[in-house]
Amino acid sequence: MSCRLDSTAEWLEADGLGGFASGTAALVRTRRYHALLLAATKPPTGRFVLVNGVEAWIESPEGRYALSAQYYAPGVEHPDGAKQVESFEHSPWPRWQYRLANGVRVEFEVLSAHGQPATVLAWRLLDPLPGAVLAVRPLLSGRDPHALHHENGGFRFDAQVDGERVLWRPYAGVPGTAAWSNGSYEHAPEWYRNFLYAEERARGLDFTEDLASPGVFCFRLAPNDPAALVFAPAFEGSEAPNLPQRALETLHTVKLGERERRAAFPTDFERAGDAYLVKRGKGRTIVAGYPW
Repeated sequence: MSCRLDSTAEWLEADGLGGFASGTAALVRTRRYHALLLAATKPPTGRFVLVNGVEAWIESPEGRYALSAQYYAPGVEHPDGAKQVESFEHSPWPRWQYRLANGVRVEFEVLSAHGQPATVLAWRLLDPLPGAVLAVRPLLSGRDPHALHHENGGFRFDAQVDGERVLWRPYAGVPGTAAWSNGSYEHAPEWYRNFLYAEERARGLDFTEDLASPGVFCFRLAPNDPAALVFAPAFEGSEAPNLPQRALETLHTVKLGERERRAAFPTDFERAGDAYLVKRGKGRTIVAGYPW
């Protein structure tokens, strides 16, 4: 079974610092504000888009299966990961379930750690698929949330690898991006060109963007053995994430803490209201809105 989800239905994961992750239920990014790591370096201000999205797919002896979807100009959707989505749930955090062409089910989750400038991604096989390898390519920019990014010779693809942790610093004066995973990292720089943002086009604004992908994370998949990938900003003076620097430990710590914290809100409305309360100095403030 496959289904086509509404690309206008959007999700938001706020980190309590003014940063957030957001996107559509149909996986495709339709706004310049859709990103997996949009961090506030001086909470709740100084926002930068660091990780715009990912390309993800499974390689197996039975074939290759897309787990992501993108829009490209002039109007092409590729790959077809959205067609594999069987269900989407927004609570307690965004969660997709895919059913691949061979019938195998895969779960994908995205959640923010409240009070930490970090986004946690996790993939999990729900059925056996011998020899399965998950590949994930981060799509990076390092830009102002209101701007768009284009291919240029100044982007630095260099990666510093230290155990599970990979660090990129694409531009001087812009927060770097740290990622840690329970997989392996292969450095393989590529530019992805001409992403199309339908909502920006509808607003009469510039609507195409190029993103840089420094390399690929690879994970051996087995049922109920999650692949975890964590993104966080790396910038002097920013809020450093107080999280374990091992991906699976981070995943379990954040899921446990967020499940308990979110369960305290009786309704979705009250939980949504909490996203607007963010840190400012030693106190708290109410942000005007997301993304504006």
